[in-house]
Amino acid sequence: MTSSDGTQTRSSQAPAGIWAPVLLGVVLRLVHIWMPVVGIHSWRQADTAAMARHFAGFDTPIWLPQIDWGGASPGYVESEFPLFPFLTGQIYQLFGVHEWIGRGLSVLFSALTIWLVIRLGRRWFNPAAGWWGGMALAVAPLGVYYGRAFQAEALLLFCAAGALEAHSLWVERRAPWALALSWLCFTGAALIKVIPMLWLGLPLLLLHLTPSPQAAAEPPQQTLQRLLRLLLNPWFWVYTTTALAVTSAWYLHAYQLGESSGLTFGFWGEDSDRSNIQLVLNGSSWLNLAIRVGLRALLVVGIPFLMIGAIRGWSVGGGRIALGGGIGLLLCTVATMRSSTVHEYYQFPLLLFSSPLVGLGWQTWHSHQRRWLVRTLLCITLLISVMVLSLDYWAVEARQRRIWMPLAETIRRELPADARVVSVTGPDPTLLNLARRQGWLIASQKLTPERIQKWRDAGASHLAGSFLWQETYSPLTDKQRARLEQLAVSSTAPWIGPQKQTYLLPIEDLPGDF
Repeated sequence: MTSSDGTQTRSSQAPAGIWAPVLLGVVLRLVHIWMPVVGIHSWRQADTAAMARHFAGFDTPIWLPQIDWGGASPGYVESEFPLFPFLTGQIYQLFGVHEWIGRGLSVLFSALTIWLVIRLGRRWFNPAAGWWGGMALAVAPLGVYYGRAFQAEALLLFCAAGALEAHSLWVERRAPWALALSWLCFTGAALIKVIPMLWLGLPLLLLHLTPSPQAAAEPPQQTLQRLLRLLLNPWFWVYTTTALAVTSAWYLHAYQLGESSGLTFGFWGEDSDRSNIQLVLNGSSWLNLAIRVGLRALLVVGIPFLMIGAIRGWSVGGGRIALGGGIGLLLCTVATMRSSTVHEYYQFPLLLFSSPLVGLGWQTWHSHQRRWLVRTLLCITLLISVMVLSLDYWAVEARQRRIWMPLAETIRRELPADARVVSVTGPDPTLLNLARRQGWLIASQKLTPERIQKWRDAGASHLAGSFLWQETYSPLTDKQRARLEQLAVSSTAPWIGPQKQTYLLPIEDLPGDF
């Protein structure tokens, strides 16, 4: 063996134990794990937390998810398959309602996903690329935040990684249990979010058509022949049609549930507004997405390594699989452009495919560099990660906690558990979840005496909100603020927060005209 062969062999070996990236990822995700459900996308987390609370409190079955903003109704809602809040609710029944339990469950799934990404990178490229890919996922701010957020994204990514790993085992060993596990994880991911049918289905297909991921990529003609043979295999159609049937059955049930209750997350119809051709053709939309991904997913430093990994990976089967996942996510982004530009967790699954490629790029680069330079760049990367997390996520949580928790704790302490509250926070249910109460959502500009009388007749006891904020993230105008202050002054028994930012007004004391 030549010296160059020996150097290449050593550079492809993992630099440390497999648990180093997992441990670092867990440590970062444990920061603020005790935090109540506030911060970036708290409105989405609040709905998930409310479902978990209702599953625990009312012991309802998994097919009857409930939210807080259903007014006087039970709050059954059309939603994705609520596997994550249901699991959290079962743990609540053992230990009580504590938000850190839901966050801790996300951390567990996220840690397992880092481990699976290391295995996928090792399988597609080499052990070193897998290790560095796990490290890239461990420190990415997007991965850290949604890897401990109170929502189903961590479970979704775990299911997707599990499907890829299990299907790899099926291709290698033809073990029936591996194929069954692949189907279970793939179907679970589709139930949780629907769109994995595309961004996970495409790399799964490429994985099935790639007998040796670390070998040179086969010519397109040979891949096409494999595809034609696969289409003639009845098990392919059993796998796909049953996954589609189970997913369709749930969303049909969810649609009927929403039709009967009038409560929905807006998956279908004209009100869904998930795609927008003007945004697709708008260069600034893509620029904003690129900045978000470059900073929060790749930490800027990872951009050149992703490019190196993509160029190197294109020549091998494993690289084609990872790039196929990226292409699938790009197609999903085009199809859901409005949602993708508003909700950054739509970019979260990109980490599943970008991390192994970043790992390959880093492994290619660092094998030819001095040790001090590699360590310096590692420290810079970790520093950028902590800075982004501190400024963009942790600081927002701390600020919102100071604003909203005094009001939420007052509602918990002063009002009965079955009290119905009108939350003047627009479409944002964060306050209702923090207060652990059900009720109505309304924007401040839509407050009218007629609506207040209607809520009073339906059983509402109090009006709650902020003098400064519409949603937890959107400030009120001066005119809206003055109107709310006037309404609070007209109440005979108002509660005003210690910083005079929030209020709790008994509806019975409100004037008939304002």
